[in-house]
Amino acid sequence: MYFGADYYPEHWPRERWETDAKLMQEAGFNLIRVAEFSWAKLEPSEGHWDFGWLDDALDVFYKYGIQVVMGTPTATPPKWLMDKHPEIYKRDFQGLVLGFGSRRHYCYNSEIYREYSEKIVEKMAQHYANHPAVAAWQIDNEFTAGDGLYCYCESCRQKFIVWLKKKYGSLDALNKAWGTVFWSQTYTDWDQIIVPRKSAVHRTLGAIECNAHNPGLNLDYARFQSDAIVDYCAIQSRIIRRWSKAPITHNVVNEKYDYYKMGDELDILTYDNYPYLSMRGAPDKNTQIYNPALQIDQLRGVKQKNVWVMEEESGPCGWNALSDTPRPDQIREWTYQTMAHGAESIVYFRWRACLFGTEQYWYGILDHDGIPRRRYEEVKQIGGEMPKVAAYNEGSTVDSEILMVRSFEQQWSHEFQPHSWEFDYRKYFFSLYCGFSKKHYNLDISSEKIDFSRYKLIVAPAFNLMDEALKAKFEKYVAEGGNLVVTFRSGTKEMDNSMTERTLPGYFKDLAGVEVEEFDARYHNPAKVKGVCGDGEVSLWLDILKPETAKVLATYEGDFYDGRAAITVNQFGKGRCYYVGCDLDEAATGELLDYIAKECGVAKAIDNLPVEVEAVRKKTADGKTFYFLLNAVEEKQEIELPFAAKDLLTGEKVGPKLTLNPYAAMVVEPE
Repeated sequence: MYFGADYYPEHWPRERWETDAKLMQEAGFNLIRVAEFSWAKLEPSEGHWDFGWLDDALDVFYKYGIQVVMGTPTATPPKWLMDKHPEIYKRDFQGLVLGFGSRRHYCYNSEIYREYSEKIVEKMAQHYANHPAVAAWQIDNEFTAGDGLYCYCESCRQKFIVWLKKKYGSLDALNKAWGTVFWSQTYTDWDQIIVPRKSAVHRTLGAIECNAHNPGLNLDYARFQSDAIVDYCAIQSRIIRRWSKAPITHNVVNEKYDYYKMGDELDILTYDNYPYLSMRGAPDKNTQIYNPALQIDQLRGVKQKNVWVMEEESGPCGWNALSDTPRPDQIREWTYQTMAHGAESIVYFRWRACLFGTEQYWYGILDHDGIPRRRYEEVKQIGGEMPKVAAYNEGSTVDSEILMVRSFEQQWSHEFQPHSWEFDYRKYFFSLYCGFSKKHYNLDISSEKIDFSRYKLIVAPAFNLMDEALKAKFEKYVAEGGNLVVTFRSGTKEMDNSMTERTLPGYFKDLAGVEVEEFDARYHNPAKVKGVCGDGEVSLWLDILKPETAKVLATYEGDFYDGRAAITVNQFGKGRCYYVGCDLDEAATGELLDYIAKECGVAKAIDNLPVEVEAVRKKTADGKTFYFLLNAVEEKQEIELPFAAKDLLTGEKVGPKLTLNPYAAMVVEPE
């Protein structure tokens, strides 16, 4: 198991390197990440290479038993390159050039930039192919992170046309799929194709950009940009594989591209975990704790295998303003939470706060003065514990009977047309994830393409884009004894982002055994719902359901749909399909999902725990059961396990009754 920090030798005097290496060794480190932003240092002018400084740094750290993840520095093309080829710069939604001064200032579709990227990746791969310090490679850094924008330059438009020709074959097919007869948008020549920049009719409502472009164009452009990013990653992967046998990764953090396609080009998925940043906007501390868990579960599902954390928060962080300072033991709790959900290696960001540049307020394990203090001692404690838990955690699996189906294409479609101005696919997905997690059910998250058969319960939230093949797959799963939950805004669209003429809920109508007679996007007074969810409140959307073969589980109260069905269940073959026709408040969401999980025979990780305590049940590579227990809040928690156990970090016998101190993390094995 790898354990370490992100380190930038070019930021510090050479005489400091050995001091840092010694401190890292004392903390149990065996890995650092280097070079992902060092293009101008490695190639100070075109064709003039300088690897000497990095060679020296690798030699120093390797002497202390510390290997490296070698980053390719293509996230930060140097000024000499951009001055020579300004056409590389990305153009934004308004067609404006996004110039030099930060990072990610390039277009993935620029052939010139791809040529320069290939050169530096080839040089690095050749030079470090057989270096014993290189444990892995990281391609680029955080694709599309920061602004999260697609590019809308001429290179993109030309490649988009090629992409569309390959997909549709003819303009007639494209015009039919997009429905360009609407508003006289019909294309008669391929070169007429546009990219969806800001149009004449454009509104911003809250966080939603309503650009009035054709929905088929919008979705296909998102698919195209995703494919371009994946292809750019693949170019670098192929070069590295020609020279090196070390595994290849990328730190995935942005949902503007399809993680599942990206996973095909990588050996390991890595994630950058900043709990305090991800907590912003969460309604309460008991919801905040689950966002990092969701992200790791989501990433683990990409390749159906464990992941690494390439940047784990280790201090107050921010570019212009700081987050909270991690409380005592909070870094430790964050670390064990990521391991609980599938992280096999932990790399902290960053080793030491930088004295200059945009991230000078982004603190790490050490402050600007480089003196070890409380955070270093906490990380050192974790480093001492790692060997004790590594044998259990490496190759382990989360013991889950529930799958949540996560689709990036569904998300993009909802972003263009959210149905309700308050609806957000990601937030809704997260609300259901928290509903299960707070009731202490363990979850897997993956795509609709995986094998469904091993799960007792599958949840497909707001699964709108559908075709006959997906309809058949969901129906086969349920008919053979599976249990499926679908929600409002599911099955109403074709894969080209046009509306279906099927009676709603469209592709899910037979499975759900209901007809959506009407619906209501709530903007003002919340509606009421009552049933197996308890007394709930609806604030975003409600489907008014007419049961055909389904049984009613909850009904609305008030307004013209008083007494009408809101939530139903339908027997379909040997299985059941639950249709949730409305959003629900937090308490009602939890009650509903707990009811459904129990009806489907899904076991909790551990029952009767306080909501502040997270429990993850795992299986070792050889089938032994063990648990992570995490207290994510500042208050002590008294719990009782259904078994006596061995604490794997101390070797002591514990339980069944336990006191978990603030931000406590335990790993236990039942006796």
